[in-house]
Amino acid sequence: MEDYSLRNAVFVIMVLATAAFGDDVSDRVKLFGVWQPAESTPKEAGAWKLESRGTDILRVTQSLGGQTLLEFECSTNGQECDVSESGKGAKVSLYFNGSKLVELETRGKQVVKRRFGIGEDGVTLEIEVIPITAAGKLETLRFRRVKP
Repeated sequence: MEDYSLRNAVFVIMVLATAAFGDDVSDRVKLFGVWQPAESTPKEAGAWKLESRGTDILRVTQSLGGQTLLEFECSTNGQECDVSESGKGAKVSLYFNGSKLVELETRGKQVVKRRFGIGEDGVTLEIEVIPITAAGKLETLRFRRVKP
């Protein structure tokens, strides 16, 4: 009897884990597209473009007024990638934490964490900017979709 209960418990856990992972994957897809600052976000935040390049590679572009500030392709497995931001060298790593895309950016001794996620309204991109090593303020920027 215990063996039967244990199998049922394992089965239920597997089903729930699969359902939770499935929700994360479908929520992750909502991040892809072109995003411009919403009314509450300063225009200087620029536009962001998130594109999937296969199963675990993302292309990320940030632009302002037609000028590309940041553009790179990187795996979402947390491995560091070399990038050029506004002509200066930096390193980034990307990974998913549930449905949120997390970017760690290192420029010299300065480290900034960004969490990209869909807002509670289901249509707004929210980018949480979290200074890790530098004095700065935590802020949440909101963007509206321009193109899927």
